[in-house]
Amino acid sequence: MDESFSAAGAKFPDGQPSDAWTVEELLHWSLDQYQNKAIEQTAQHVASLREQCEKECEDVMTLHKTAVEMAKSGKTVGSEEENLNPQSLDPEEEGGAKPAAAAGGASAGAKAASSVEVQLTVGPHAGSKYLLRPRPGAPCLLGRSKGKKFVRNGVSLHKDQEVSTTHGKFLAEAGEEGGMAFYFVDVGSTNGTTCGGEALEPNKRVALEDGMELRLGNSAFTVVLG
Repeated sequence: MDESFSAAGAKFPDGQPSDAWTVEELLHWSLDQYQNKAIEQTAQHVASLREQCEKECEDVMTLHKTAVEMAKSGKTVGSEEENLNPQSLDPEEEGGAKPAAAAGGASAGAKAASSVEVQLTVGPHAGSKYLLRPRPGAPCLLGRSKGKKFVRNGVSLHKDQEVSTTHGKFLAEAGEEGGMAFYFVDVGSTNGTTCGGEALEPNKRVALEDGMELRLGNSAFTVVLG
């Protein structure tokens, strides 16, 4: 057997092609290079898909945990107030309300209110509005999911592929004068959420202020407390 061949069964010599190689040896060497490159790219794609699958599984488990918490609080899908269709909201019917300037102190987040209006200003859902009424123990979910909890009483940004399946949630606590204090929590999304150019810490609630803008994925929305 010719020892100049790189391995048993190889059909071309070791090293890089040279003028001494035959056309057949050059063709076999080229095919071997393409095969090695294909194997490497396939391995990279498999690793990427595995990582994406693991993240989606985490999102599903987060949604499941939220559903269990809501079930323990005695809330059911049928008992939740259905969210208004964002396409049916007319600015004139809403009184032409415009977001006020964001307040500076944390105390502004505790403003007595009964609802949170999410006004999409940037992204594939720009122009849509969602009227949310989170209650203690019954948060409103936000994410790419088209599940009932997002469509009925939350925010479904299903056209924004950079938003996680379950990206965040709106929380409520009993506030002063019989109103509610509202908060937003990024539940550990893939691409995160920013407010005022600063990234929100995962699983840490942020008090919502009237006029506050949050950015996530390819979208941005303004908060209007009512």
